[in-house]
Amino acid sequence: MGSFSECGRKPGGGAVRTPPEPDGTAGPVDYHAVFSVLTAPKAVLAPDLTILDANESLLRTIDVPASAVVGRHYLDVFPAQGPDQGAVDRVVLSLERVARTGQIEMIGPHRYDLRGTAGGWVERWWLTTNLPVLDAAGRVTAVVHRAEDVTSVVLAGGVAIPDVGRTTGPADATALSVVDQALLLGSSVDRYADVITRERSASLALQDSVLTPPPRIPGLTIDVRYRPAVPEVHVGGDWYDAFVHPEGETTVVVGDVTGHDVAAAAHMGHLRGVLRSVAFATDAGPAEALDAAERTAEGLGLQALSTVAVARVGIPGPAGRRAVCWASAGHVPPVVRRADGTAHLLTARPSPMLGVGLGGPRAEHAMSLGPGDTLLLYTDGLVERRDRSLRDVLDELPGRVEALGDVAPDQLLDALLAELVPLGSQDDVALVMVHVDGEGTAAGA
Repeated sequence: MGSFSECGRKPGGGAVRTPPEPDGTAGPVDYHAVFSVLTAPKAVLAPDLTILDANESLLRTIDVPASAVVGRHYLDVFPAQGPDQGAVDRVVLSLERVARTGQIEMIGPHRYDLRGTAGGWVERWWLTTNLPVLDAAGRVTAVVHRAEDVTSVVLAGGVAIPDVGRTTGPADATALSVVDQALLLGSSVDRYADVITRERSASLALQDSVLTPPPRIPGLTIDVRYRPAVPEVHVGGDWYDAFVHPEGETTVVVGDVTGHDVAAAAHMGHLRGVLRSVAFATDAGPAEALDAAERTAEGLGLQALSTVAVARVGIPGPAGRRAVCWASAGHVPPVVRRADGTAHLLTARPSPMLGVGLGGPRAEHAMSLGPGDTLLLYTDGLVERRDRSLRDVLDELPGRVEALGDVAPDQLLDALLAELVPLGSQDDVALVMVHVDGEGTAAGA
């Protein structure tokens, strides 16, 4: 395989330390146990605000067992009460916004009194943070609700709370500073979230404008997916492409421009356009198209580093087989799943990624697809893990694809994302699939 893994990986990934198994290998982290011992009160809620779990700190704070909390709606456990009747409404509105938008929110300080040991009410003030939990498709599956008790600071500091309209206790500069810092932090989180939201929206709009739907070709099912990084807020330069040549052959492409911002998305759009134009206008094969695109990008001053995989699928031949030629510029290897359900990586000597100045000529490789066969191109967000080597995950990839043998071609990419990145990836993911239809199979995606 050579050193393609070094080209395909991005710097900065860290390992997740896990407890060792008896045989010395790394074992899984019991995240429920971790959640249970965290000191600040926390709850995990479904998008409809049903409480799914609560840690020990929360149960101790409100002095109830888990059975009185889990499975109940937030308002059933925390009804509006006390001097600040609107505090719960503000928390609920925040939870609903986070479940709807997927954006973190911090609110407070706000007052919510608790029952004391003598049976009366005890004044308590809170800073709350609501954080979304997203799946591979970017949908909110849960909201983590965290409360920080700041009662002593508020009562000691003489802080004017506009929600209640009163000032408590003598002023204390230190305590006041602490609360001011907390409020400033909340404001900073909101401003940061707004900036990130605008940047992400711009990046996604740019990518949506260039990531066009695949063509519908008789005899082929072509499907594509793009999933932005979850839970990361930046958008990178991953892309896919698929287009038909005048003589009927089909080219499919996936690429990954280095970077995670609007600039990376812009470089992606430029490079995708250059490669598409070169491959279509000159009728160049995959390797020649990569070399020509690199020269063109350099001549136009496009400062973009990118890994790319290109495959060109021919028209049907005897018995419906189609010749395929493919080439890679430092990209992770494609996967082929045969009609009998077996799958394997397309391995080859690595070629340099685009933009490093090493130039061509890059190598081109040949294979073929028969009826029922599937070719899968993807970016490294599908297989990179912080706690595992890329080589190990790639070795397992064919088996994971084989395990989805009962999945219909038009559902394969969604099933693969759900299987490999169920909780989202640390990097964007782009995928393109070409399936050669068998007898009686509908063409198109």
